Amino acid sequence: MKQPPFESEYADSVLPVFEGAPATHAAVRVSADAEIPWTQMSVLLGTTVIQAVQSFYLAKRSRQYFNDLPENDDRVGHAIGNINSRLMRMAVLDIAALNDGGLASNDPENSRTASLPAAHQRMKRHLIAANAPAVELDNLHNLQAAIDVDLFTPLKYVRHLRNKWAGHPSLDRRFDAWAGADKTLSIAAVEAALARLVNIAHETAAFVSSASALQSFRQLPPLSDPDGSVPVELDLGNVLVWAEMMRESAGREVRALRAQITGETLLERLRHTENYRGEQY
Repeated sequence: MKQPPFESEYADSVLPVFEGAPATHAAVRVSADAEIPWTQMSVLLGTTVIQAVQSFYLAKRSRQYFNDLPENDDRVGHAIGNINSRLMRMAVLDIAALNDGGLASNDPENSRTASLPAAHQRMKRHLIAANAPAVELDNLHNLQAAIDVDLFTPLKYVRHLRNKWAGHPSLDRRFDAWAGADKTLSIAAVEAALARLVNIAHETAAFVSSASALQSFRQLPPLSDPDGSVPVELDLGNVLVWAEMMRESAGREVRALRAQITGETLLERLRHTENYRGEQY
């Protein structure tokens, strides 16, 4: 008997109609290169940093606050286990993206990748073009070395996980047992990589403030919108504050979820929310 095909739950009639084709690398490169360095570094990179922090701590707190639920629990245990695995997979992708080297020949100006290496490369070109003092180039080199995957094992571990597990449909994980990544996941190593990248993002912002040739990488004075409001942009110099806020926010969100799942009444949900605090772990 022929099996019926696997089908989408949406009818063809609701599918959107896309006009034209995506922009070519050349067209996107022109638009990206035209943006000021401040936009490239602080708005995009700042968003990338915060996303990585939020992604990781949602995954970590979910594992912590639901760790007493057996995976064979028909109610939520098995589902939460699957969700936790996918959350951590996304966290690895987001953290690895912070240290992504870029698009190589498709992005020669390093203007399309919101990562620390791409930002550092763009800064280096500005410093060289401005005949900046050797000490500034040395300081930038130290920042680049601080996120070198060959010098810091947690960074190499995250890249390895991204390549062999989270980011690609790779079969290599069956054969490459380096760091036990074929069978286990070291959350401590992933968090160490994240912490280093967040701190180097902060140090990069401090370096930009001290280098006169990198003035275009600094935040511009805020301009009012037509309605008189002033948009608030994410300054990379405040990344440590934002990172702590995202860590605390993730804990509150997961505690609230745990309370909703395991509490039948409002009183029970409030009690669960109070019981599951990060200090316990």
